[in-house]
Amino acid sequence: MCGLFQDPFGGANCAVDDASYDCPIPEGINLGRRTSVSAESMTSTQVQPQDVACFPKTESQEARLLAALRMNVLFQQMEPEIGSTLVQAMREKHVPKGGIVIKQGDDGEYCYVTESGTLDVYVQPPGTPADVALAAPNDRLGTKVLTYGPGAAFGELALMYMQPRAASVVATSDCVLWALDRVTFRSVLAHADIQHRLMLGAFMRQVPLLQHLREDERARVSDAIHLVDYRAGEVVLREGDIGTQFFMVVYGLAKVTKADDKEHPVTLLQRGDYFGELALLRRAPRAATVTASERTPDGVLRVAVLEEDAFTRLLGPLSDIMNRHAETHYGATPAGASTTAVPANHTSSPRSTSHDRGAGL
Repeated sequence: MCGLFQDPFGGANCAVDDASYDCPIPEGINLGRRTSVSAESMTSTQVQPQDVACFPKTESQEARLLAALRMNVLFQQMEPEIGSTLVQAMREKHVPKGGIVIKQGDDGEYCYVTESGTLDVYVQPPGTPADVALAAPNDRLGTKVLTYGPGAAFGELALMYMQPRAASVVATSDCVLWALDRVTFRSVLAHADIQHRLMLGAFMRQVPLLQHLREDERARVSDAIHLVDYRAGEVVLREGDIGTQFFMVVYGLAKVTKADDKEHPVTLLQRGDYFGELALLRRAPRAATVTASERTPDGVLRVAVLEEDAFTRLLGPLSDIMNRHAETHYGATPAGASTTAVPANHTSSPRSTSHDRGAGL
C-alpha cells in the first residue's frame, strides 16, 4: 500500500507490477516537518449538489460506479446521497488502446473510474521534476508499477491537493472510463464535509452523556469518531470479546442480548444511546451481544465509533458518570470485579428512565 491510499492516485482494484516499488513523494513535499497543503479556494456555495450536471447511466452502471468509489478510503464515509451526486456527475469517456489518460507532471482536471478495459501505470524515477516528466516522450514514461482493470478508481489525489500528477496512465486496450471534473469533485466534497460536521454536531448535543462536556470537548469527540453502518441482523459486538471500541447510536435500533437468553432482548438502544464503555473502563470482556435489530428503520443501524485511545483521552472525565450509571441501572459490579452490565431481568422497553443511558457492555 502506498501511504494512505492504494496507489499513486489513491485508486483501488489494481495489480502491483513490482512488489519492491516505493510510492514516490510529489516534488516539493518535505517529510521532515509538518507542512500545509496549498489549494484553490473552494466553498460549498460555488456548486451546490442540486446544481451539478447529470449524465445518463443505467442502474447497473450507477451501482458499479458507487461500489468503485467506496473501495477508495476517501469515499468510504460519504453519505449515500453524496455518492449518488458524484456518480450522476460523471461523464463517459472513450480511450483507444495506447491512449494516455494521465501524464505525470500534468495538472489534474479529472478523476476516473474504469467501466471496461485495462490500463498501465508508469512512474518516472524519484526526484524527477514535474516539467521533465511532462515533457517525456510517450515511449519513455518510466517504470510500470500498476495495472488497472474494470472498477478501478484513480486520479483524485491531484484534484484534492492541487499537486501535479504523480504517474502516467496508459490504456492497454480500448477503454470506457467515467470522468469527474475537479470543480464538481471539490465542491461536492466541501458541501458534504460541512453537512457531515453539522449533522455530527447536532447529534453530539442530543447524546445525554456528552451533555456533560463543553462545546469544544464535544467537537473533539466529533473529530475523533467515524460512522459505521450495520444491516439488520449483523453483530456489532459479541459477548465475551475483548472490547476496543465505544459506540453511540446515530440512527436505527440495536438489540442487546445475553448468551443464556438470546430469544428475549435485554433492551433496545436507539438514537443517543451508547454502549461498549465498561469493557474499556474495566478491561473486562463484553457483557452482552449487540446486534442491528430487525426492527431498525430502513434495515440500517448507524453507529458512531470511538477507538479505545480516543475514548480514554476524550471521555476519561466521564468515567465516574458511566460507572455510576451502569451500577444503578444495569447492576454492574464495582471496577475490577467481573462485570455483568445488563442483567437478564432488565426491561426490554426501548427506553430507560435514565437520562444518561448506555448498555453497560
